[in-house]
Amino acid sequence: MSKRIVRSVSKPMVAAAVVLLGSYAHGQTPDECTDKLNRYLETLEKNVASDYISPRQKEASQKLIDKAARLRADEEFIYTDCAVFDKLLF
Repeated sequence: MSKRIVRSVSKPMVAAAVVLLGSYAHGQTPDECTDKLNRYLETLEKNVASDYISPRQKEASQKLIDKAARLRADEEFIYTDCAVFDKLLF
């Protein structure tokens, strides 16, 4: 009887753990900084596309966009959006 209880409890727990870990490892999970980071990246993209921004500023904005994309695509260590935002500013 106790084996049946353990089996019935352990299967759903294992399934839930696999789903949670798989979804976290598979891609970015939004956090409280996601909106702020997306707005910042949109501003940088507008800087790159603008005719009124100096070439040097456009280059700096493009480097930050590339760095954010590189950090978000890193598969070795998954950065949260708050961590990406901090790394871009400091």
